[in-house]
Amino acid sequence: MSDRPPTSLLSRLWHTLFRIPPRAPAPAPAQASANAATQTLDRDSEGDIALRHTELPDRRSPLARTDGAQEEAPGTDGNPADEEAYRKHCAQHLYARYPERIYPGMLPPMLYAIGVLELLLDEDGQIQELNWMREPAQAQEVPALIEALVRAAAPFPAPTHLADGEVMVSYTDTWLWDASGQFQLHTLSEGQR
Repeated sequence: MSDRPPTSLLSRLWHTLFRIPPRAPAPAPAQASANAATQTLDRDSEGDIALRHTELPDRRSPLARTDGAQEEAPGTDGNPADEEAYRKHCAQHLYARYPERIYPGMLPPMLYAIGVLELLLDEDGQIQELNWMREPAQAQEVPALIEALVRAAAPFPAPTHLADGEVMVSYTDTWLWDASGQFQLHTLSEGQR
């Protein structure tokens, strides 16, 4: 006796009338992600139902547009080279504002505090918001000192890489703080001994 359930007369008739092809085995997960596609049922020129296979754009590559131009995939934010250049410009702005506070040379192997601070800046370089991504918990006085330095250094350079409709840009940097009160920013750091 077969383990397969009996097919009903209606099911056989349906498959015969509409010529539905048998199901293909499911592709392996790696193959499925590499060849993203959709399948749709359409009627061909003779009125028969046919299975159509449509390729979808690869999410890792730019989307193709009909006018030949390239469009960025959803979730990408601007040109990374522009963002990196802007981060360096902001770090240089802080270094120019506080030359006496910059730790000269390579930092010691053990730092007093490390913190990651994000600034939301408007199109004029004015600070709209400060967000600690990683606050130095062991040196509780350092966040307030860094915030005071950042606020006194405003306005920051005006961003030139804002896309149409954007009104703010994020500048995030890691503050490497020595026990002497001097610091380096990771963007311009000379490294550690």
